[in-house]
Amino acid sequence: MLGFIKRIIKIQKNILNRTRNRLIPTAYILLYHRIADVKDDPLQLSVNPENFKNQLLYLKQKYNIVPLVQLVMWLRKGGLKDNSVAVTFDDGYADNLHNALPILKELNVPATIFITSGYISSNKHFYWDGNTRPEDRGRPLTHDELIELAKCNLIEIGAHTISHPRLSALPLPKQEEEINGSKKQIEKVLNYPQISLAYPFGDKESFDKNAIEIVKKSGFNYACSNIHERVTKNSNLYALPRFVVRNWNEERFKKEFNNFI
Repeated sequence: MLGFIKRIIKIQKNILNRTRNRLIPTAYILLYHRIADVKDDPLQLSVNPENFKNQLLYLKQKYNIVPLVQLVMWLRKGGLKDNSVAVTFDDGYADNLHNALPILKELNVPATIFITSGYISSNKHFYWDGNTRPEDRGRPLTHDELIELAKCNLIEIGAHTISHPRLSALPLPKQEEEINGSKKQIEKVLNYPQISLAYPFGDKESFDKNAIEIVKKSGFNYACSNIHERVTKNSNLYALPRFVVRNWNEERFKKEFNNFI
């Protein structure tokens, strides 16, 4: 009986928290990696083009999709437009250009793409894809592809370090090299300043206050984490939370996203 009462109290607390959250202006940042139809995807990084398009169509019906930089501008001014969504990609896979961009253009959806700069035009696959079948590995963007992607006015390019390390495991000079070096490498290719970064892995254990200070000193205006939370007016501009999207059909996406919000 006591256990039943505790469960009821827990449910009521959850309902109260969700109601309170809905009264506070809230935004959401989505995190994608690849847009590709693959059979072997052990890390669940790929969303096939059909599911990606349907996910965006659902969001366009229910929410206001805006550039990430717009969310940041609202936060800097101390406010936030409720039910806003920003779309982001991590790593810098070539399919972001060839598969994602046509859909983004068709639906007029802006996105920010964070680039692991050491892999650009490297002829190497990303190290975390080592256990994926060769035919299902996504290759990194080339310099020319990155330039082509950046030319689209819907796209913001950001940094994602040089080699995608767990920053908290590195000494400070190496963290600085990864963060500042990535900024410089991308700026050299695109010839304009980089103002945004996403931390590799992005969970609370993968970066710390030292990394945040380096990001600030390197000249970035904001940074994204992989912390599973909503964006509110109190969110840290240098550790913005995100919602990781998997290869879900529209119904599963609705369920997962509605549970998140």
